[in-house]
Amino acid sequence: MVRDEGISQNPPRAEKGKAMTGTASIETGHFAEFASAIIQQLPRDIDSTTAQGWIENRAALRKVLRTALLPNTQSIGPTYPVTVNYGLSLEEMIAAGRYNWKNGDITAEHFPMNGDGTKEVVTELIHFNNYTESDKALRELDRRGFRPATIEELLAFGAKYPELQRQFPIVALGSIWQHLSVRYVPYLWCDAGGRDLGLFWFGSRWDDDYRFLAVRK
Repeated sequence: MVRDEGISQNPPRAEKGKAMTGTASIETGHFAEFASAIIQQLPRDIDSTTAQGWIENRAALRKVLRTALLPNTQSIGPTYPVTVNYGLSLEEMIAAGRYNWKNGDITAEHFPMNGDGTKEVVTELIHFNNYTESDKALRELDRRGFRPATIEELLAFGAKYPELQRQFPIVALGSIWQHLSVRYVPYLWCDAGGRDLGLFWFGSRWDDDYRFLAVRK
């Protein structure tokens, strides 16, 4: 049976009219003016080889532009490199984190492994600084150029950076287990000083102290 641990079911309401950080949308006409201003300031002395390189690597171009134009909508702090070892079983990954407690429904049957060998991944912690739902958080992560972390990445993170979950809960929206009509996602949190690995409803409204573990696309 799933245990839903330590999250308020009725969190205080956010201030009326307060928008989630970085979610304001620019009007179409204003965006056209903004895009025109950027085009006008592009360097004219760029060589064809460099220009072609940016054309062929648009993901990198998007990252450069986002970093320059949205300096306050990145991670809440530094990046967190982790090594995900898919040669380990899920149980071994959990054991590596030395958690004081884990939800009994976090099993290989409910969360099958999806990967081979070892993989170096750079994770980030995204903080919306407001109450949000999972679907809205996923849309915002995608808008910022991120994908949600999986349970394997969350476990690698928890093993390497064990003290961070004492500061705030950390959610991985990239792995979902559906039980009957309810979907659950794994997260790291702290209860009475102990480090725990839990599950909570995907459809819940996350409090404003939660961080979402994510990886750049």
